[in-house]
Amino acid sequence: MMNDYIEEEIIVHPIHGMQLSEGYIRKDNSKGFLGCLPGLMPLAGKTMEEVRLRLEHEAKEYYGDDVVVEIAPRALAI
Repeated sequence: MMNDYIEEEIIVHPIHGMQLSEGYIRKDNSKGFLGCLPGLMPLAGKTMEEVRLRLEHEAKEYYGDDVVVEIAPRALAI
């Protein structure tokens, strides 16, 4: 049986560069959304975009100003 929750994989990479790290943003029942990246404290917010921006800010402090955090692309089965 599958759980009824939203989870998106996120990746950290320099602009036009290779992936440095990956984590997730998950729907937290009572608090909105919760996002985690390895080595950083989990961050919460009301929307998925708010959490992504907070994680991006933390990743910039850790990796440098040229990194972005984005939702990982999904492979489509044909």
